[in-house]
Amino acid sequence: MTTQIIDEHGHTTTIKQPAEMNSRMADLKRRASEKTESAGELWQPREGDMLVGVITGTEITHTRLYGEQNLLVVQDETGAMVKTWLTKWLQTQLHSQGGGIGDLMALTFGGKKVTKAGRNFNQYMLVVEKV
Repeated sequence: MTTQIIDEHGHTTTIKQPAEMNSRMADLKRRASEKTESAGELWQPREGDMLVGVITGTEITHTRLYGEQNLLVVQDETGAMVKTWLTKWLQTQLHSQGGGIGDLMALTFGGKKVTKAGRNFNQYMLVVEKV
């Protein structure tokens, strides 16, 4: 079997793949889609929204604009898995409050704000309860 790869400049490369490789790639694709689906939806809060739940882990995602990014995965009070961006601020807050897998957390979105220097940022507040 052959596969054609087209790069961002429109150049085409043809690669021959053994049947075993095709089977392994199909299995990998299936496992990756299961993992993505099990991790839940990305939290897209409005000002005042709160994400409350149990910290279940982290996940790495790849974005077109920012490349590799980390996500925090939380099981909310309904049992749904919800992901939120694991920013440096959130990492620092989790660490300073001793938050880890299995702990309860409440993350509140305070809205879009502007610093005195005129820089835009998203304001969050975090409370962690150790279990």
